[in-house]
Amino acid sequence: MDRRVLMGGIVASSAFSAARAMQGYGIVAPGVDSWSESLMLLHFDPEVRNGVSVRVSRYPDLNCSWVWCHVLLDGKMYAYTERRLPCSSIRNLGTAAVGDYDSAAARVVFTRSGSVDQMQDIRLSAKVLGRQSSEGRDGPGDIPIAVHALFRPEKLKANPPPGRSEWTGHAEIDLVVGKRRINLKGVAKAHEQTQTAPRFDMPFTYAMMWSPTASFIATSTSKKRYGNFEADGTAHAVTDFQPSHPDRKRQFTALLDDGQRLQGLASRVAAYDVPVFDRIWNGNIVRADVGGRPMVGMLNDWRPQDQVFG
Repeated sequence: MDRRVLMGGIVASSAFSAARAMQGYGIVAPGVDSWSESLMLLHFDPEVRNGVSVRVSRYPDLNCSWVWCHVLLDGKMYAYTERRLPCSSIRNLGTAAVGDYDSAAARVVFTRSGSVDQMQDIRLSAKVLGRQSSEGRDGPGDIPIAVHALFRPEKLKANPPPGRSEWTGHAEIDLVVGKRRINLKGVAKAHEQTQTAPRFDMPFTYAMMWSPTASFIATSTSKKRYGNFEADGTAHAVTDFQPSHPDRKRQFTALLDDGQRLQGLASRVAAYDVPVFDRIWNGNIVRADVGGRPMVGMLNDWRPQDQVFG
């Protein structure tokens, strides 16, 4: 069994307990209904040697924000995560002309321009102190990391769950880690989600993979399996998604709405863990083959020990 699966239930208690004793921000408890919203941007180069994954979650009614910032540079993983951050009471609605996911306390500026149906771009500017690590641990490190990115969408994906919007598009990124600076550009993925139901309330596996001509997005939970596959401008809904048990190489199948069955293989290139409540979320950066099409992206697991795999 993959050792990261065994770690999935390990308690990340020290940082979480310390947060309860501090002031200036709220705490998100599992299983609680509260308005929440998140925005995420990802890009990896075709060699999967360099890239970024940045996510901000906001809980306006609870005065709490979560920031995840992960950078792949020359094949090495750098990380900064933090849940001990305040949040303004303003809600970001998908119909609004601007979505503001800034976290001043974390030095992250993250903004959507245009409504989710007519989104123009996403702009990101993050300056954090991270560590060279894939460990799931909140708090700053001692390595300066700066990410400046501009994402322009090409198409809003079909068949998402309510409240969720997903795009592939083109990103231009200026990345600085310590004294090393590179520029990245190419296909990228973004998504935004709003909801009132509790987050991370059930086990799931989530795939998001892309190439210049195709993309694959799929989620597997105990209640529903869904997603979207797009190739050469033609899109199909994913009606079933069956990933194998977490490992360095994972097979999966996806059934499309036209009856076509896709076979896939995802090979882990890098990985990182993130503390969520008292457990660990597992993120896997992969190089994949989806129905004979090469892609890059991520294949992530939440509570894999409780998940049913194909």
